[in-house]
Amino acid sequence: MSYEDGPRMFQDQLAEKVRPFIDLIDYMRSIGIDKELPLPTIAVVGDQSSGKSSVLETLSGVALPRGTGIVTRCPLLLKLCNDRTVKW
Repeated sequence: MSYEDGPRMFQDQLAEKVRPFIDLIDYMRSIGIDKELPLPTIAVVGDQSSGKSSVLETLSGVALPRGTGIVTRCPLLLKLCNDRTVKW
């Protein structure tokens, strides 16, 4: 396994092990359980260049800005909606 294989392996494991839980929480929100019971949300916190954007990209599939220095300096709220017609 090379260094470049690491991110892809992480994404594969995420899809296999974590995504079912995210889908379950999405389903619970869709039927209104969040009105009666607080459902989990994700907060990603860390030092500069510690991989926060990479974690969010992997979880959401949304490409975030890349560059040198401070790129995503402001708080970021990703609110995702499920489209059953598109394969994740």
